[in-house]
Amino acid sequence: MNTADLMRELKADEGEVLSVYICPAKYKTCGVGHKLLPTDPEYDWPEDTSITQDRSDELLARDIATALADCQWSLENWDDLPDEVQLICANMMFNLGRTRFQKFVRFRAAVVEGDWAAAADEMRGSLWASQVPNRASRLISRMRDLAV
Repeated sequence: MNTADLMRELKADEGEVLSVYICPAKYKTCGVGHKLLPTDPEYDWPEDTSITQDRSDELLARDIATALADCQWSLENWDDLPDEVQLICANMMFNLGRTRFQKFVRFRAAVVEGDWAAAADEMRGSLWASQVPNRASRLISRMRDLAV
């Protein structure tokens, strides 16, 4: 999988804000959907404090590395999956985080089995699909396209 493709996709899905802001889930955030942690220097910065493009890129690269490592941990055949499936799963992992992604038990089983239609069905039937409908519809459609 090309991580540059994932980076472009995440910037489109998440948006990029070069300042500290409060996300819809009420977390302090900056860059490309980076939830600020107490270990981040920006954690104690007030809202609307600017960050640089370099810092946003650094946080995104770190978050992508985490999402990919979590995908490898969550999907036993990660390295053997088609690039498009890896891209879809990595996008979901970035958005959901490992704890919530792990709850997609039947989706993950379908992915491991290579049953793209069943994986798409599991995506469609999830709460996640109603929470991020545009992103989910696009990813579901891409997964379903693999089944034909």
